[in-house]
Amino acid sequence: MPTIHRQFAALVLACLTVGAGAACDSSGPAQRAAGPAPVATTSLPLDRLFPSGDEDLLLQRAEAKLVVACMRRLGISYRPPDPHHTDPAATRDGLYGLVKHDQAQRLGYHAAPGGEAAEDKPPPPPERTALALTGTRFGTDGPEPAGGRIPEGGCLGEASRRLTEGAPPVGESLLYDMALRAGQQAEQDSRVQAAFRAWSTCMADKGFTYADPWQANDDPKWSTDHPTDLERRTAVADVACKDSTDLVTIWQAAMVEHQQRTIATCSADIERYEQAKSARLANGRRVLATR
Repeated sequence: MPTIHRQFAALVLACLTVGAGAACDSSGPAQRAAGPAPVATTSLPLDRLFPSGDEDLLLQRAEAKLVVACMRRLGISYRPPDPHHTDPAATRDGLYGLVKHDQAQRLGYHAAPGGEAAEDKPPPPPERTALALTGTRFGTDGPEPAGGRIPEGGCLGEASRRLTEGAPPVGESLLYDMALRAGQQAEQDSRVQAAFRAWSTCMADKGFTYADPWQANDDPKWSTDHPTDLERRTAVADVACKDSTDLVTIWQAAMVEHQQRTIATCSADIERYEQAKSARLANGRRVLATR
C-alpha cells in the first residue's frame, strides 16, 4: 500500500502526551527558503511544542508506573508495553510525499518492510484486565462505565489525571489542528501551487499525467501487495521532478511560514499548552522519583 496519503498527521506524534484545542486562522504567501536542507532533519516551528524523544520516554515510564500500581490495587498483575523512543524528525517523513531516490527505485510508493509481524503481536488482554485498564465494559447497549472499585476511565484514566494535576485545561487536538491548518494553507500558497504546476509539467514530459504529487502518490493502481515496475518508474520520476523543480524547498518554506503565522495567532492557546506540558513533565518526574 502507499506510504503517505494526502494528510498532515505525519507532523504529529502518534500519541500526544499533552492535549490541546482549536485551530486559529492564518494566511499570506510564503517566502522562498535561502537554500535546500534535508527534509527529515529540518525542523518546523511546531516541533518545539512537542515533548522531545527523552521527555516522551519519561512520560511513558511514569504512566506505566502509575498504571501498574493501580492494577495491583485492583488485584491484577499487569505488565505494560515496553516504552518506545520516538524520533521527532521521523514525524516529518512523508510530509512532502516521496523524496528519497533509493526508496522510489526499490519500493515505489509502498511502505518499507518492517514493524511487528501480525503473528508476533501480543494477544488482546483478558476481559477483566481490559476492563480495569479502561474502566469501560461493553453491554448490549454499548459502552458503559465499569463502576465499583475501578476508577473513572480505568487505571489509564487515573494515571492521566495524576500526570495532569495542576495543569491548565487544554483541548485534545490543538497541535494537530494547527499543523493541519498550516499544511492546508501551505499547499494552497501561490508559490507552492506554481511549483506543483512545474512538477506536473516535468512529469508529463516523462510520460506521467498527474496534477500534483499526491495524485501520483495515491494512485489506486498502487494498491497491490508489491510495487509494480510502472509504480517504481512513476516514483522515480516523481522524486526527480521534485528535485529539478525545487518543489520540496518551496513547499517546506511555505510550511514554515504558515506554521509561524498560526503560532502567532494562537499565542494564548500555546502558552496554556506549554504550561500543561511543563506540569505533566514535572508530575512525571515526581512519579518516577517515588518508590
